[in-house]
Amino acid sequence: MEDWLQLTAVTPPAAGEAVSEALFSAGAGGVWEDYPDSSGRLVLKAGFWQGDEMRLMAEIPGALRTISEALGVSLLDFELSLELMPGEDYAESWKRDLKPLYVSDRLIVSPSWWEGPLESSPETKILKLDPGSAFGSGHHPTTFLCLTLLAQLTERGLFFNDVLDLGAGSAILALSAALLLPKANVKAIDDDPETLYAAKKNINLNELGSRLTPEITTISSLEGPFDLIMANLTRNALTELAKDIGARSRVPGRLILSGLLADQAPDAAKAFSSLGFEVESHLGLAEWSALSLARGLQIVPNPERVILETASPLAEVPPAGEVEPSGPDGPSPAEGNSPAEGDDPTESDGPGEDGPSD
Repeated sequence: MEDWLQLTAVTPPAAGEAVSEALFSAGAGGVWEDYPDSSGRLVLKAGFWQGDEMRLMAEIPGALRTISEALGVSLLDFELSLELMPGEDYAESWKRDLKPLYVSDRLIVSPSWWEGPLESSPETKILKLDPGSAFGSGHHPTTFLCLTLLAQLTERGLFFNDVLDLGAGSAILALSAALLLPKANVKAIDDDPETLYAAKKNINLNELGSRLTPEITTISSLEGPFDLIMANLTRNALTELAKDIGARSRVPGRLILSGLLADQAPDAAKAFSSLGFEVESHLGLAEWSALSLARGLQIVPNPERVILETASPLAEVPPAGEVEPSGPDGPSPAEGNSPAEGDDPTESDGPGEDGPSD
């Protein structure tokens, strides 16, 4: 097999999607994401055929300049490097370093090809995933933060009857919810038909076809309501969809929102606060943030933040709406879906809590 070129582009998080599109437009056979660098910048890698060196070094810097000007970020925050790789299928090469992701004691996300041991207990749910690329594998901070918030909610003994994964992609969030909440009705939707194949493949890998069928549709086409809506999108998408999300969220109900840079979290919180949602938990990792919000439930004030890594902009979200999620020592859900099952010991009954439990 012929040698191939690996182009590595280090980029500010805000420019990640645009840079990825530029690499594909330049003829990349695959684009995948490595772990963030020490500054929290995204590290994107792309595979090209040998012989494209001169063309790439002429085209890509110009594309990065255009992106930096359009987004208002410094060109100095980008880095490019090109490396000749030994003959192998570049579409498969990224799999070597993609290892199982330990989200919590109850959830591990494992690549479908992983053959090594897993440190798990009988209670641990193991999600098998074939993301098709490192995107959607769970290793990106925004996905990891969503999974962490979901695991924390279930470890508190909360139960959700109806769950929606909005913008499901590889369906990793929907699949995790289906594993952690075996009695919940879980729906995964996306408006991109290209994601359907990956989602269906992952659903079949985990033998969840009887419980979960991904759909190509939009949230405005759904009736709802849902006890929990998870959306790993962008700030603009979240704020634009806020009213649709709020209209399909049950009262009481919860949201898990991600895809936010740390300094964008206050904007997202504000958009949903006008719909009655309060910030319950706020996680930060590198330059990224995720929020857990609740409506129709009493939020216990707690000025502490849950921070996985340094993320000082967390302080910009009003602390009155935050609470550190409790650990796995909360009560376990009872059998059946009675309204009292989802009662959170840290929350008192209030108006609107006579509906289905969460």
